[in-house]
Order: sequence, then structure tokens, then C-alpha cells
Amino acid sequence: MNGRRQVPLVTGSTGRLGEALQERMAEAYPAAIFATRDELDITDRWRLESEIERLQPTVVVNAAAITDVDGCEDRPEIADEINHVGAENVAKAAGALGTRVIQISTDLVFDGALKRRYTEDDPPAPLSVYGRSKLLGEEAVRAAAPGSTILRSSWFFGSGVGGFPGRFLAQIEEGSPLGLVANRRGSPTFIPDLAEAITRLIEIPFDGVLHFTNAGDMTTRYHLVFKAASMLKLDTSSLRPLSHLAWKGDRAPRPLNSALDPSRFIALTGWTPPTWEQSLESWARSRRPGGA
Repeated sequence: MNGRRQVPLVTGSTGRLGEALQERMAEAYPAAIFATRDELDITDRWRLESEIERLQPTVVVNAAAITDVDGCEDRPEIADEINHVGAENVAKAAGALGTRVIQISTDLVFDGALKRRYTEDDPPAPLSVYGRSKLLGEEAVRAAAPGSTILRSSWFFGSGVGGFPGRFLAQIEEGSPLGLVANRRGSPTFIPDLAEAITRLIEIPFDGVLHFTNAGDMTTRYHLVFKAASMLKLDTSSLRPLSHLAWKGDRAPRPLNSALDPSRFIALTGWTPPTWEQSLESWARSRRPGGA
């Protein structure tokens, strides 16, 4: 389908991913619609259905979610309302018009028992309230809007204020002692690269589940932050590796391995994303004085 005929609707447009999608889609899809929660609340089913019927999008990218993994443990009903029922509302409204949904999901639908990267064929087994709510959302979308795409991603970094790894780099700059988990492995995803992946998928009908992350080896959050700090020439003497058992920052259980295999996405789109190290270097360069 010609891109100029597409009218994508993006929910959750004020989130870090939503903002990256606005920047990426501005030229490719000038008719794209970017909705804030105030403009399009996915938990308000009847208003949502009315608005989607009025707007007549050709595809809905559901980036609206509650992503506070630890907070979801304290408020499971809110997690379910937004990540499960909200996603179902989007799918029912889109499905009634025969409109495809691209539902953004997570690596935390897996329990971490595997030693290798997770593929789309591996059975989900979430450990946390957040992971369970996102898995229920996936299932609801596939049931209510046939032909839709579930796009799982993981370990977002870059873009936005106060996100990963920026908040930890700020502590390093201050010289504050900082310990980060060095034995949980995952596959980092640069948010602008995810926005690129979603934009490419708009033109490629795909019914099912896809995984997307940056290329490159699996890593740990400690290693990624250490590498970013080194790129920025920060003193890393205050940074130390921790076991997940010593880390006190989580209330929600997390898998020891949640790395995703993006091979199916790459084969489908013909696009191999940069390695996470390459994208981290680009991000770090943008933070240096003068972008040097």
C-alpha cells in the first residue's frame, strides 16, 4: 500500500515511544494522528469506539500502557485495566472497522528459564503482574482484531527525559555510589530504532507475533551503563556490578534472561537494525558538548 494513503493512529503519544513515533512519522505519514490520553483514553471503551470510527485510521499503533513494572505489583487492577482491557478496547474498536492493530508488548512475558534468546514460538510464562497484563493484552488483540501484529520489544534506552540509562549516568556524574545488576541478560532497544521498526511495519501486513530489538550480543544493565559512561568519558569508579539477589531496587520479579530474537522481523522487513552499541554511541554523541 502506498504510504501516502495510510492514516496511522498512535495512542499514548506523550510517552517516550510515542514521541519518537511522532518524530519518525512526521514526514512519512503527514496524515498520521497522535493521540494523548486526554484525547483518546483506551480505558473509555465507548468514547474510544466513537473516535476511531470518526477518525477512520488505516492502522492503530497502540503504544498506550502502564509501564511501571514495580508499580504494577502494587496496583494490579490498574495494570489490567490499561494493559489488558485497554488493549482489548482498542482491538474491538479497530476490529469493527477491519482496521489492523500493531500492539506494542514486552520481553517480560517470558520467565527467563532459557539460556538463549527467546523466539516468537517460545511459550510465554510471565513472572510479574506487568508481564501477565501485557500477555493478556496480546491475547485480547489477536482475538478481537484478526490480522493484527504483536510487536514485542525490550530494554528501552535513549530518548525522553529521565529514562534509562540517563538517570543512572546522572548519579555517576554526581559521584554517587551506584550498583547495577550484572547477571540479568537482555537485548537493548534504542527507542528511535523501535520507532523506525514500527514505521516500516505499517506497510507490511503481518498477522502474528514479532520480536524487535537492536542487533548485537546480549548484555546486562550494568554493562550497558558502564559502556555509556565510558563513551561519555565519565569516572566509573563509583559504579559496581551486583547480583540480582543483592539489588534492592525491584519489587516485581524479573527474568534472569529476557533477550529477544529479532530474526523473524529482519527476514520480514529486510532491515537489520544497528547494534545496540552503535545506537548507544549515537545517543552518547548527542549528549556530548557540541555533539562531538
